[in-house]
Amino acid sequence: MPSFSRFLFRVKDRYIEEEARNMVASLGINDIEIRRDDTIKDAWLEDNKLLKTIYGLEDIKEYLENLIS
Repeated sequence: MPSFSRFLFRVKDRYIEEEARNMVASLGINDIEIRRDDTIKDAWLEDNKLLKTIYGLEDIKEYLENLIS
């Protein structure tokens, strides 16, 4: 199972938090930190190793799928 502790997944509310948790679980990833923050618009994922930030649930899902494939 892949381990991606270098990621921070920040979400705006409980619904998106649950979506984020389901997304990473369905991909078999369990080491991404998911944090709720009501000051952001939707969701973003920060890859600290690549110094890249991805915005939006669909873009985040696509990015993570590409990492594990």
